Amino acid sequence: MKWPKKVLMAHPDSFDIEYAINPHMKDAKGRLNKVDKEKALKQWEVLKETFNTLGLSVDVLPAVESLPDMVFTANQTFPFLKNNKTQIILSQMNSKKRQDEVTYFSKWANENNMETYAYKTQGSFEGMGDALWNYESDEVYGGYGFRTSEAVYDELEQIIDKKIHRLKLVSENFYHLDTCLAIVNKDTAFVVKEGFDKTSFDFLKTKFTHLIEIPLDEAINGFAGNLCAVNGTDIVIQKDNPYAISKAKDLGFEVHEIDTSEYIKSGGSVFCMKQLFW
Repeated sequence: MKWPKKVLMAHPDSFDIEYAINPHMKDAKGRLNKVDKEKALKQWEVLKETFNTLGLSVDVLPAVESLPDMVFTANQTFPFLKNNKTQIILSQMNSKKRQDEVTYFSKWANENNMETYAYKTQGSFEGMGDALWNYESDEVYGGYGFRTSEAVYDELEQIIDKKIHRLKLVSENFYHLDTCLAIVNKDTAFVVKEGFDKTSFDFLKTKFTHLIEIPLDEAINGFAGNLCAVNGTDIVIQKDNPYAISKAKDLGFEVHEIDTSEYIKSGGSVFCMKQLFW
C-alpha cells in the first residue's frame, strides 16, 4: 500500500479543555489544565507547515465553537483504500461530549466524494486513535479497552477486507493505541510497553524487526508514543524526548522536532492532530 499524501487537520480556534475524559487533562491538584490559546494556534500552524514542507497537502476543517476536541482529527474517521479511492469508516465516539464531531467529518468526506460507512455493531470506535495502518505491510493494528470496543473490529474487517491485529490496552494513561504505538515503516515501530497486556506486547515483538521501547517518562510527559511517520523516512515528534529521538536518528530516520505542549495538556500530540488520507 502506498503512503498517503494528504492530511486533514481542524483549525484550533475552539480548542480548549472544558472537561476531563483522560488523565492528562487535569493537573496534579485535579484541576482542568489551562490552555494558552495564542500559543496553541502558533504550535498548530508550525505542525501544518511541517506537513507542507514534507510534501503533504493539508485540508483544514473550520473550528466548531462547541467542540473543543475536534482539533484531534485522528479520532473521528478511519480512512482506507478501495478501488484506489479513499473510503471512510465513521467513528462512534466513546464520550458523548465528542460524538457531534463526527457529523462534520462525514460532511467533509461527502464533499470530497469519499464513500462513508457507519458500522452497525454495538460499541464505540475512535478511528485512527485506535486503528493504525502499517502502510508498507498493508496491515491494521486495532487497540481496544478504553475508547474502542473489541467487538467492532469483526465488522470493520468485513468493510476493509483485511484482518485487524487486536491489541489490549491496559493503562488509562494510554487510552488510545496511538499514544503507545507508533508505526514508522514495515519493520520499525516505537512502543510503550506499559500500555499493553503481555500477550499483545509479545505479539508486537513478532511483527517488527525494530521495536523501540519508549521510556515511561517520555511516553507520559512528552507523548513520544504519539509521534507521526509520514513516508517511512521522516518522523514528526514532540521536542524534548531525547531517548526516542536518538533511537530514531540511530536508525537513520529524519526527525522533525516541534512543540505541541498546549495539546499534550489535553492528552494529544502530533499523531492525534492529523488524519492521513489518500
